[in-house]
Amino acid sequence: MRKAELSQALEIAKSDTELDEKNASIVPFDGFGLEGFDPVFVTLEQIARLIRWQCFVMDGSIDDNNFQEIAHYGKKRFMVV
Repeated sequence: MRKAELSQALEIAKSDTELDEKNASIVPFDGFGLEGFDPVFVTLEQIARLIRWQCFVMDGSIDDNNFQEIAHYGKKRFMVV
């Protein structure tokens, strides 16, 4: 995942776009931070849903540590199609 793709996914995550399990499953990301995790082919919508799941706090802000974790591991482990 490139930096521009992460930015696009963040914009989708911040929007009112509905991201449901059927069209934006986050199952492929299970264990993405673990050693030995194989790269996965995903969409921007899936990354956006992961950002919502991992990073959004109840007050609407974003947990920067979790976002940076997605950015760090996503560089080599998320292939956007």
